[in-house]
Amino acid sequence: MDGYLDGELDALTSQKIEQHLRDCRKCEEAYEVETAIAHAISQAAPYYKAPPELRERIQVSLREAIGAPTSRGAAAEDPLPVRRPEAVRRGVFFDMPWNWLALAAAIVLAAIVASSFLPRVRQPGADQFLATQLIASHVRSLMADHLTDVASSDQHTVKPWLDVKLDFAAPVVDLSGDGFPLIGGRLDYLDNHSVAALVYQRRKHFINLFIWPTTPADNNEQKMVEREGYHLVHWIDGDFTYWAVSDVGVGDLQSFQRLFEKQIAAH
Repeated sequence: MDGYLDGELDALTSQKIEQHLRDCRKCEEAYEVETAIAHAISQAAPYYKAPPELRERIQVSLREAIGAPTSRGAAAEDPLPVRRPEAVRRGVFFDMPWNWLALAAAIVLAAIVASSFLPRVRQPGADQFLATQLIASHVRSLMADHLTDVASSDQHTVKPWLDVKLDFAAPVVDLSGDGFPLIGGRLDYLDNHSVAALVYQRRKHFINLFIWPTTPADNNEQKMVEREGYHLVHWIDGDFTYWAVSDVGVGDLQSFQRLFEKQIAAH
């Protein structure tokens, strides 16, 4: 509950907790109480700036924790030693493990280095993170009863609507004759950009097909992913990247992909 209230959970886990809160009155009451307390504190509690004396006491406590000199006189002379590298003993890195200040500096340095490369290079775990986003979006569309922004089985209705909303023209086909009727489409946001989401049905199951223009960062490898009871099929065809997500069987999802590609090629 604490992680959920603080926004520390991934999207899929948050969705599961939201579903549980709908079904469990006890947890829902606990959520309402904690939310009310947090709101009351944020609205009514006064804000105080930490006085220099408190900063000094914290510095002394930290020095004691790492085994550094802790004389009050030294702390008084140097109330903010963290800002003065000359206050650190020359042998500190050899006499003891890294203290919290060194760790913080390492984290900052790593963040600076990473920020220089992330815009240009997709990290090895990016596909796994994207898969989590895709599943979360699929689940969210089902739980929030928001499968479509435009509900229609007519591809000539869905495509113009999406074309107006997006800066690209996503391909739309109807596969009703093959057992995958088009339900409609909607806008979504994945991997830091807007995407088209086409919704198809397979018996009592739904398939979300996410489409966006291919970028150099997109993985060209066709793949099948299974996670959290859902199947994902990824492929790139022409100028577009596709991810199909559903809880239908692998065979059905692969058949959907082949039929979609066949229809696009025919056009």
